[in-house]
Formats: sequence, structure tokens, C-alpha cells
Amino acid sequence: MKYLVCFFTLLFCITTINAQQKQDTTFTVSKTEDYKLLFSANKNDHIHLSLKAKGKGDIVYTISKYKDVNTAIFKTLGKKANYWLEAPDTDLYQLIIKTSNSKDSKISLNFKVDSFNKQAPIIAYKEVADTTYATPIKTDTEVTKLKTISLQQDNFYLNSRSNDLLKGGKSRVLVPIALPKNTVSWYYVFSASREEQDIKNTIKSFGLASTLSNYIDTENSFSGAVENLSPPPGANICDIYLLNEENALLFKQKEDYVPYLFGSRENYKSGIVNVTDTTKGTFYLGLNNPDNIYGIHIGIEVICIVEQQQTIQQMLSKPIITLKKVPYLVD
Repeated sequence: MKYLVCFFTLLFCITTINAQQKQDTTFTVSKTEDYKLLFSANKNDHIHLSLKAKGKGDIVYTISKYKDVNTAIFKTLGKKANYWLEAPDTDLYQLIIKTSNSKDSKISLNFKVDSFNKQAPIIAYKEVADTTYATPIKTDTEVTKLKTISLQQDNFYLNSRSNDLLKGGKSRVLVPIALPKNTVSWYYVFSASREEQDIKNTIKSFGLASTLSNYIDTENSFSGAVENLSPPPGANICDIYLLNEENALLFKQKEDYVPYLFGSRENYKSGIVNVTDTTKGTFYLGLNNPDNIYGIHIGIEVICIVEQQQTIQQMLSKPIITLKKVPYLVD
């Protein structure tokens, strides 16, 4: 259905001549297609409507504001109409003619707006995007999912430094960490104690992989997750250094080495460490007992977060964007 826009003719004559918008036409309306006439009016302008209809069924004539089609300022029913009314406001209006007849109804219309020597408000148009959606269809979509993988869970015993020197024991150990492809971050959790049974009991309570899986499912951030987690219990201090291969060899040989500071911890009893800057290749955790007298047991768990591509079926509706012209009054 298209709006038929009435353009006014302004007559520059003597003051008794009125500025008018006129429409004299004959047309047909059907049960599925209404007739619509768009026009403008100043407040108190006279709107004249005269028409005749041929055909069966009721004919309904309605005048309303364009932006409030549900509130009629004029409405009547019949085969004939001859009315006039005053426009309640300066605004954009529309005349709508409907029929209930299953066959087309032929209508003769005489319509005008008297603006009494004033210019009728000017109608202009602007383009706006109108978005509709097609019927949803099943679509295979590639999505990126995050998954937790447990790389290692173990416990170690480290001699004191004195035993390391005098009895040949080891006060430091290297734990290799081979990160899988598509690792986005990884974590290690550790606990240290002189009592072996304490560490064995603590390792049983390790469950960082499953805990972080819950955060993946609820789409919460991992950094926020770790901040809210409590580290496991620990009784005695240890050192853990994050190392590349070159510095891991230096660490093992007790020579000068340079660890990654962001992934290392010194004089800690326990903790949860998130590593995000080194996510490709193989790295090493250097475990060190700083105590000169007592040996120490260390429990450790290493998990990583990897990206995986998955194909899922979704019901998707394709957006259909069309541009339409919307009328408005020029200020």
C-alpha cells in the first residue's frame, strides 16, 4: 500500500482566497488493500471529506494522526460521507478507507484542507532502515570453545641444602610443562610441608581443572575465578621458578639463571599461579627447597586452558534490511 501525498496549491490572491490541499480522485479498495491518503494541517484548519462508494459491504472512513493511527479524530461507516472537521493540532494526518467486501469497492473521493491564507505544513521524507528476519533455518556454525586439560599432578621430596651438599640428595627438581596447541593460559597450584602425609592429603583435594571448567560453563573470566579461589593449605616455605630450557639447565646445575618473574614464587607455603604470557612450547617449573636443615614435600598440579573449534547446529534467522521512506513535517 502506498501513501498518496496531497500537495497544496498556495494562491497569492485577495485575502478571501484560502490556501488548500485538494484531492479529487476515483479508486478502488479491496479487503486486503486499504486506501491511504497522507496530508498535513495547521491547528484549526478545516478538513472537508466528501465521497461515494459502490459495491457491497461496509466502508469505514477514518482520519487520525499519522503517528497515532489507533486514535481516530474522525471515523464513520457507510456508502456516502460528507463531513468537515477542524484539525486539533498542527500535525501530519492520514485518511484511511477500508472495506469488508470480498470484491473491490469503487470510491469517488473529494477531499480538501482549508488553511485560511496560511501555508500548510510541508511534508518531507527521510530514509530509515527496516529490519525483518527470515524464517529460522538449521545452520552449522563454527564456534570456539574453551576446555581445561590436566597436564600433571604429582608430589616431590626435596632434601635440605645441607643434605644436598653432604649426602648427595637433591634440594631442587625440574618439572617439564609441555603446553598443548592452542593453549590460551595455564595454571599451577602447589602446597609445601615437611609432613609427607599432609601433602598426600592436600593433593587429593586438588581440583583446579574441574573448578575452572565451571567458570568456563558460566562464561566468567578466569582471572576473576582465580582471585576468588583459596589456595590449598601449606605449612612450610618453598621456591618455584618458571624457566625456559636454557635457564632450566642453569637452575639444575646451580649456576646463575633468570626465571620469568610473573610465573615464579619465592618463600611461599602454597598458592595458585596463572600464567598467560608464555603459552607456546615447553617450559619448566624449578622447585627449590630454601631450608638448610629440613627436607620438604611439595604437591603440585598443572592445568591449561585450550581453545577448540566445534561445529554446532543453531536455528538462525537471516536479517533482511530494507530502506523505507518515512514522512515528517518540516519545522
